[in-house]
Amino acid sequence: MTFNKKLLAGLVVLAAASTSAQAVTLVAEDGWEVKVGGLINQFATFTDAKGVDDVANLEDGLLPAFLNFDFKAPTMNGLDVAAHISFSPSTSRNSYESFEQREVYFTVDGSFGQVLAGKALGLYASQNILTDQTLYGVGYGAGRSAAENVTTLGGIGLGYDYASWRSQVKWTSPDMNGFKLAIAIMDPTAEATGALTALSGGPTGSLTSGGADSDAFRYEANLSYAGTMDNGSYSAWLSAMTQDEDNAGNNDTHAWTVGGTAVIGGFELMAQYSDAENKTGAVAAAAAVAAVPGNAGTAAVAASPSITTEWDQFLVQGGYRFNGTTLVSAQYAELDNKTSGVNIDQSEKWTVGVYHDVNSNLKLVAEYTNVENDDLNIDTDIFSLGGFVFF
Repeated sequence: MTFNKKLLAGLVVLAAASTSAQAVTLVAEDGWEVKVGGLINQFATFTDAKGVDDVANLEDGLLPAFLNFDFKAPTMNGLDVAAHISFSPSTSRNSYESFEQREVYFTVDGSFGQVLAGKALGLYASQNILTDQTLYGVGYGAGRSAAENVTTLGGIGLGYDYASWRSQVKWTSPDMNGFKLAIAIMDPTAEATGALTALSGGPTGSLTSGGADSDAFRYEANLSYAGTMDNGSYSAWLSAMTQDEDNAGNNDTHAWTVGGTAVIGGFELMAQYSDAENKTGAVAAAAAVAAVPGNAGTAAVAASPSITTEWDQFLVQGGYRFNGTTLVSAQYAELDNKTSGVNIDQSEKWTVGVYHDVNSNLKLVAEYTNVENDDLNIDTDIFSLGGFVFF
């Protein structure tokens, strides 16, 4: 892959002076393309939680920083071959312990659709998080300890399960009059325990991927539809996952989710629902339950050979975008945990936010979130102010 030196020099100078949010693109003489881009965000967060001291932090929001590299070969024999690598550093206080590598994959596109192989965002619940207004905000989970993950949680576990970044082979169909079908084989997932996992009802709220003791893969699928109408657009999706594991300390998990969006003039609406079930070995179940503050169900779980957990979640969201640049939006979410012997019950979350695009490079964000759970004696207010730079 040989680059034209004069072109390369010109592009380097242009990149240094550019204020465009588009990635810098280098084009080689043989037709290869290389793009470099990314984002950095920073938020001031203030957490007022019932029964504990207030906390102020400077940290990342739901997203870490991203540095993206994209490579594309010239089209040959009707095939487009490309590769993507991204790195996800963080500005949070424990970032010296974590320099995440979330994506590394290649794609092959043709008349058959697309095949992706490598590590990428999972299919199940991916559109849930990608349509959440707090994707470019904080949501809940601000001010956590240095031993925990370096981002906040947005609506993960309180509205929808986490899609996670999974090693996979995925096929996506061509566009079929607005419909697309995607099917993926995933690496079996080692699920995390802890307050988030227990609060979200089970393993699909996990923040980890890979390493489970299982003789079967994880399978995920997604059917989506997108269309346009006068002065607007709409989309809908239905996705599901299943994973069976032989190790008694892990989980046999099945889940599905459905959702949709609509943009009508300046109004932007979204609604989604998720339903999941897993059978958890006693060791993993007891550890997850014990991690929830004030939980009285640990002994009952530990005394059982296994425990079946069921949980459902929903999230509704609506807002208005002024002048195409300023979105004022609110969302409400509920999690209903149906596990016997586990004192979690129903959790609720409200988020109200303003998301303003100063230009294509700069986004400013202000959010307020409240999380409540009477059984766990949780009543938390989170105020956040910050923004993103895209390059």
